[in-house]
Amino acid sequence: MRDAAKIALFGVLCLIWGSTWLVIKVGYGGLGPFNVAGVRFALAAAVLAVIVPVAGARWPRGRSEWGLVLFVGVFLFAGDYGLIYWSEQYIDSGLTAILFGTFPLITMIAAHMYVPGEHLTPGKLGGGVIAFAGVIALFGDRLHINASEAWPMAAIIAAAICAAVANVATKRHGRNLHPAALNASTMAIGAVLLFAMSAAAGEGVRLPHGTTSWLAVAYLALVGSVVAFLIYFSLLKTWDSTTVSFFGVFTPAIALFLGAAVLGERLSRWSLAGSALILAGVLMTLLTSRRAPRPHAPR
Repeated sequence: MRDAAKIALFGVLCLIWGSTWLVIKVGYGGLGPFNVAGVRFALAAAVLAVIVPVAGARWPRGRSEWGLVLFVGVFLFAGDYGLIYWSEQYIDSGLTAILFGTFPLITMIAAHMYVPGEHLTPGKLGGGVIAFAGVIALFGDRLHINASEAWPMAAIIAAAICAAVANVATKRHGRNLHPAALNASTMAIGAVLLFAMSAAAGEGVRLPHGTTSWLAVAYLALVGSVVAFLIYFSLLKTWDSTTVSFFGVFTPAIALFLGAAVLGERLSRWSLAGSALILAGVLMTLLTSRRAPRPHAPR
């Protein structure tokens, strides 16, 4: 796949995950956070299970591949999404975006420690910090924090850590797995764990009611999960994990602009300044990565 096609796919990925904020804001029927996340990934896993044989892919095999599937299912789909959905009951989406904006920075550190060839350089770190400052600026005029939100805020940071470690584990160990097979398996594990968490939290396991709720959940499952994660894990095979992780700073900017276009929400100077900082930070990191020596294949 050519670089232009990869950049286009990355743009589609950011657009999709930026739009999921809008869908969640419009509403998915008041289902509990663990319950709706479980429904989302159960539907996505079922669709992906059909895609696997159609694509001529094989299912994971052996202790190493199933170990990766279990790890990603627990940390990414149960841990990351479970923590985010739970936290968003108590803190607003702007604060969530800022806290999850640490994801590229955490990924840089994790990749430096675990993925051969993905070294943390001053340029990469500087670009990540600038992009993170951009996310803060996006919501600078509407940010409110109080001490009672400490646990939900900590949960978002924990979610970013879960996503980062799943990201680098997949980069190092998932190169021989087709994205459809990897996603179908990991999402199924995540869905089972999320339903168990839903039952433990007293939410029960319920399906959406009404056309609007079904449309919202269907979009989150089919577009926000099936399509987006096929793109995400495909890019992760050829791009370094830090580059792919920058969706975490682009999506809140896209969400703000979609909110302005669809819901008539106001864009401030902070929003424009934040978007410019994000672009500057990402470009700085990408230019630094291009000058770095090519990584050796992991053993």
